[in-house]
Amino acid sequence: MIAIKSKIAKALLSHFFLHSGEELYINEITVKFKLDKRNLVKKLKEYEKEGLFKSKKMGNQIYYSLNRKYPLYNEYKKIVLKTIGIENNLSEILKRVKGIKKAYIFGSYASDKMDLSSDIDLLVIGDIDTIELHKILLNLQKSIDREINPVNMTENEFKKRKTKKDSFIRNVLSGKKIRVK
Repeated sequence: MIAIKSKIAKALLSHFFLHSGEELYINEITVKFKLDKRNLVKKLKEYEKEGLFKSKKMGNQIYYSLNRKYPLYNEYKKIVLKTIGIENNLSEILKRVKGIKKAYIFGSYASDKMDLSSDIDLLVIGDIDTIELHKILLNLQKSIDREINPVNMTENEFKKRKTKKDSFIRNVLSGKKIRVK
């Protein structure tokens, strides 16, 4: 069983599950997340022994990445992203924006087809201060190393477009989506 309560575990797992396929070496991870190198190495070796992470040596660096063939990979991914990852982060920060009635992640993230260059698509419904939303999302984008593309609309606009069977709204509603507010 993988523990995800420590600062190191949260940083590693939330980053690597959001950037699946990425390979980083120890010093990159240490600097990126401001972690103690000795404890980081210990945690990575623990995860590697469990089979969740794999490593490969290139030159004098050891690169770490998630092992997508790990039997519980998909289950851990769901748990991590919901509890300490982007879904939880979005849920928490959207609580601070007044006027949001509903918000959904859609697109490649929701359909589990993200690659290293994918952004996160977010539909936000309600009467909101768009500038405030963008400021809050900007901070999150920096911390997760992913662009977040919000699509904002009022409840009335959403209802009208839904009634008119707008193709964008129809695609979002019929496709996979994750409610974050």
